[in-house]
Amino acid sequence: KRQANIESKLTEVETQRMIDECVNKRIKELMEKKDAEVDAEVCRRVEIAKQILERQMREELQAKKAEMDREMAEQEEEHQKEIKSLQAIVEQLKSDQDEAKLRLDEERLEVVEAKRRIEEERQTLEKELKKKEKMIQNQILGKSESNSRPRISFGMKKK
Repeated sequence: KRQANIESKLTEVETQRMIDECVNKRIKELMEKKDAEVDAEVCRRVEIAKQILERQMREELQAKKAEMDREMAEQEEEHQKEIKSLQAIVEQLKSDQDEAKLRLDEERLEVVEAKRRIEEERQTLEKELKKKEKMIQNQILGKSESNSRPRISFGMKKK
């Protein structure tokens, strides 16, 4: 009976060990299968998240690019306005400069003309003054054209 009891215990222990091995093997297989399924699910979710993130980043980059393009267009428009404004100022300054040059040229011409008139008047006055002095000298010396006497010539001429 003891032998049968021992055998029965051994059989029971052996059976339990075999059951445990089978269960462990089955659990290991199921775990490997689950790991593969979990890995596949994780990969699928990571791929989906990656696609979503890429789409969001693309949209964000496109929005930033559109904003930058708009800002660049505004800056370009401002610069064009500033250029036009500066060109208008330059044109006005050129016009003012041309007018000032014309006025200066006219004033110089007037000054030259005034100097010429003054010089003519001076020369005329000098001529008149010399004429009066000569007349006074002639009167003092008694030389007048109305009562001029014939010249006396002193010379030895053979006739």
